[in-house]
Amino acid sequence: MNVIPDIKRILYCTQVGPNSAYIFRYAVALAEKFQAKITLLHVVSSLTPDQEALINGYIGPESIHDVVEQGEQTALQRIRKHLEIFCSRLTEGRGCGNIVDQVRIREGSAAEEILAEAGECGADVIVMGAHATSSLLDTIMGSTAQKVVRKSALPVLVVQVPDGQQELTTTGI
Repeated sequence: MNVIPDIKRILYCTQVGPNSAYIFRYAVALAEKFQAKITLLHVVSSLTPDQEALINGYIGPESIHDVVEQGEQTALQRIRKHLEIFCSRLTEGRGCGNIVDQVRIREGSAAEEILAEAGECGADVIVMGAHATSSLLDTIMGSTAQKVVRKSALPVLVVQVPDGQQELTTTGI
């Protein structure tokens, strides 16, 4: 019986915020420890049917899809730029190209898209952050992290960012 898990693929989920780099360090540490690859995932929330209908009334149905696609491309470019800067700092100029081999943007419900991507990329573990304070809605409905932990067949490492640990720079991944 193999006591140590064989981790080859890590799914790192990010909201690209000020605490993302703190959480990302855990994914990098796991990747280095197990010589694993990281798939970086950012989920863009879908518009509700009411929101889409309202926007369609102003700019038309074809235009809304162009706007969403443009937003996803902008997010992808921003993530890659932040990833390059952060990895250069973290690895003393070597970068993370040997660790992060996929950057993905998905649209939809965060928990559902995280679980779907975990299956599609063949993840062995999911690394994600949790908010220090939860809203009333999170208390009632459950946070994204809670939903993923409850529904995932994979291990989930939920990184709680301690107070005062927010990144001092604007580089978030």
